[in-house]
Amino acid sequence: MIDEKFYDLPSPPAILIQLIDSCNDPNVSFESLSAIIQQDAAITSQVMAAANSPFYRQWNEFTSLHHMLVVLGINSVRTIAINSAVQQYFSKLSDTIGQSLDLIWSRSLFCAFVCRSLADLTAYKMPEEAYLAGLLHRLGQLALLQKDAQGYQKLVDASSEIEKQLKQELKQYGVSYPMIGSQMIDQWQLHSFLADALRYQYEPADRILDSAPLVKLVNLGCQLALGETKPEEAVLAQADNLFGLNQSVIEKLTTDSFKQATESAGSLGIPFLKVELDDDDEANSAAHKIALAERVEQAALFGGSLTPPPDKADRHTTLQQIHRDLELLFGLKRACFLLKADEQALLLPYSPASRGRQQQLEELSFGTETDRSLAALAFNKQIRITTDDETHQANLTVADQQLMGFIDSEALCYLPLTAQQQKLGILAIGLERDQFPLFETQLPMLHLFTRQACETLLRQQETRKSQQQLLEDERATFHLEARKVVHEANNPLGIINNYLHILGMKLGENHEAQEELDIIKDEINRVGKILLRMRDIPEELEQQEKGLDINTLINDLHKLFQSSLFATHNINTEVDLDPDIPLITSRRGHIKQILTNLIKNAVEAMPEGGKLSIATRDNAYLNGKAHIEIQVVDSGPGIDAEIMDQLFLPGKSTKDNSHSGLGLAIIKSLMDELSGVVNCTSNSSSGTRFQLFLPRSTRE
Repeated sequence: MIDEKFYDLPSPPAILIQLIDSCNDPNVSFESLSAIIQQDAAITSQVMAAANSPFYRQWNEFTSLHHMLVVLGINSVRTIAINSAVQQYFSKLSDTIGQSLDLIWSRSLFCAFVCRSLADLTAYKMPEEAYLAGLLHRLGQLALLQKDAQGYQKLVDASSEIEKQLKQELKQYGVSYPMIGSQMIDQWQLHSFLADALRYQYEPADRILDSAPLVKLVNLGCQLALGETKPEEAVLAQADNLFGLNQSVIEKLTTDSFKQATESAGSLGIPFLKVELDDDDEANSAAHKIALAERVEQAALFGGSLTPPPDKADRHTTLQQIHRDLELLFGLKRACFLLKADEQALLLPYSPASRGRQQQLEELSFGTETDRSLAALAFNKQIRITTDDETHQANLTVADQQLMGFIDSEALCYLPLTAQQQKLGILAIGLERDQFPLFETQLPMLHLFTRQACETLLRQQETRKSQQQLLEDERATFHLEARKVVHEANNPLGIINNYLHILGMKLGENHEAQEELDIIKDEINRVGKILLRMRDIPEELEQQEKGLDINTLINDLHKLFQSSLFATHNINTEVDLDPDIPLITSRRGHIKQILTNLIKNAVEAMPEGGKLSIATRDNAYLNGKAHIEIQVVDSGPGIDAEIMDQLFLPGKSTKDNSHSGLGLAIIKSLMDELSGVVNCTSNSSSGTRFQLFLPRSTRE
């Protein structure tokens, strides 16, 4: 049992209620939270475990409770409190077990006050650490009570001798509660003697005389807390042996600590050091259970919004927080998201806790066209599936097994992630076999949690789409206005050019002013070219920063020609663009020139009108490498066979003799510069099809 890990240790309901209510108070302070938490060993241990987990402890460890609360934040503390409340709501603890819990809690609280008083008296440099050690000294008992409630509660007796109890634990469980508590704290990897203080809490004085002060403080504090205000002779001898403290000092210290613990318990309405409850105690206990159930039901209504993500959080931040809350709420440390790819029948894995292994994880993918994997089956059928279920073993694929190995667990539970009837993906939770019984009791709250988490993810997804659409609309408006400005500026420039021409004719060819007029004409033409380039400046800058959007470029060209070239030549158009095409690293000017040449060629090949189609496709593989494909197809008469043989050579034209035939040669040259490939197929029945293959190189 010493190798087992314990989660969800029980706490008195009154403390959980007060803690949850305090966390809901917008004006709550960390000092008031600390005052509540430091009264209970179970909550304190969960806070310490969370604060000293790799997620938070990047540079320093934490042994100060106040410091831990500041690091965790109120939302995380509230999550821990809700977690404990949920577990006790679904637990089957009887009233007798509740009495045992109260006794363990009372001894722990009493010991905490004794240890802090001893620390103050002996000038120990960290009295709060001594208090925490005293509060946690029976942590192992809570673990045993959680593991074997019916069996262990028989050993919890305030009047029993501690030596007999420890021997009975060794006999019954093969380990004693000091050993379990020490091992649990060892898992936090603190540079402190806290674990040793728990392990040696009942060692004889002569065995710990040379040990660390904290070990001696807790050892004496634990033995003083076994009594009430009149320590036994053996304990007084221990005090003298360890610290040289006399009877009157010890009795005064014990009496004061007992009073403090009694007042603390009274403020919560919890019976202090009572073996049996009277009528008032039973009434308070029943009221606390009802109140605790109400808090759990309230939490269920909020679901995953218990710890809302920060404003404008990206998807990574949100998934990271959901992953963290899974651990805080349910003790589920190993989990991975399988998220549906946009417009693809794939589930792509993502783990916020991958610690540099995300790239390796991304090599896995789960196709959803069929139910060939358990992940796909859970997604398609929207059902919960566990990998070790005998009825599903036949569908366990290598990808399922690899994901299980990545999460490092004996089994996976796939939970569908759905919001507003939209399938977002799958949550893969890693489980050990001894976790299954507890996991089954957590499922109702887990479903509520994942449902609310999915709502958050869906809202973010819709927000991203809205923002993207807004940016595209603004960009289109800006480009349209730029074209209007260019067009309006070209009109007066054209008029000026015409008047310069007339003026030149009036002056005569030999007039000395002709040279100046030619300079003015050249400069006006240069201004016109600058204006034409200015139309592309926003797009060029955007490409440099974000990469080139092929679909946007095609849409812009289509709009440009729609009211001019296509309208005057009776051309019907069809545009079919693949929305999954990413931003690529390429040269916008080159691609614009290529498409402009192809479109003009196609229109001129259909003098009586016809149909022009432009399409794009992502992941077109050529020579084993991924490319972006652009197709320009016309319904013209096709290209003669003798021209097709030397199509991309200068001088070979598909047009009449008035054209030089450089258009296709330029296209081939520009495609070579882009490391692309151009291909053409043509016949008289179906027209001509040009295919452009551009490398699918994206910006990091």
